[in-house]
Amino acid sequence: HRIRIVHPDHRGALSESVLSGLMEALAQTPSGARCLLLASCGEAFSAGYDIRALGAPLDVERATRTIAPDRVALFDELERQPLPVVAAVNGPAFGGGLELALACDLRIAASSATFGAPAGRLGLVYSPGGLERLAREIPPGVMAELFLAGSTVSAERAYALGFVGRVVADGELETESVALAAEVAELAPRSARAHRKALRALRAGRAGMSEEPRAELDRARLAGLASPDFAEGIAAFREHRRARFSGT
Repeated sequence: HRIRIVHPDHRGALSESVLSGLMEALAQTPSGARCLLLASCGEAFSAGYDIRALGAPLDVERATRTIAPDRVALFDELERQPLPVVAAVNGPAFGGGLELALACDLRIAASSATFGAPAGRLGLVYSPGGLERLAREIPPGVMAELFLAGSTVSAERAYALGFVGRVVADGELETESVALAAEVAELAPRSARAHRKALRALRAGRAGMSEEPRAELDRARLAGLASPDFAEGIAAFREHRRARFSGT
């Protein structure tokens, strides 16, 4: 069963309507489906949360409501539902888009795909739940590059690091992702579902924060949304320039 990310800007931004639409699509999965294939209709798999929807000047209240929640219902639902999920990553998968890809079980990427977490470039602090999800799949040193240096990871490097299973030529992604989903669908459904549940449990045990650092990170996230640096990060994003953070 194929689910596509559709957004008017063709960047797959995770607006409130896109997130709710994907949730609805998951709920409408046919009873006979054996695999889900998540792909994008645009030039990016997903460029992350819809920053442009926060308004100009910045609507801090809306930012707090849409960005601050620790868990995104869509990502949790992808992990809870029983079918294996294949992500076909056709371009940038940044921030929430990276987390969306990593909430899937198998990832096949076009050779031009890139992965990143630009929270620091926007003056944002990422969520504890999001960091835990990423840390289950991405090595600690690479996590440091993503969040402390704002680096991006190419498809080939993601494959070498193990959080992408296959890399194919850009023009072959559609065919190859459908073929991979068909391979999954050919397996005994009971076996596939049991193994998926077990693999999820194994992944969940790899990374987790204790209560104190988790609470500290949440406080930093909420304070950051009201900070001048967040407003500057959003302004720089809109104006296509490098942000000038004050650190206040």
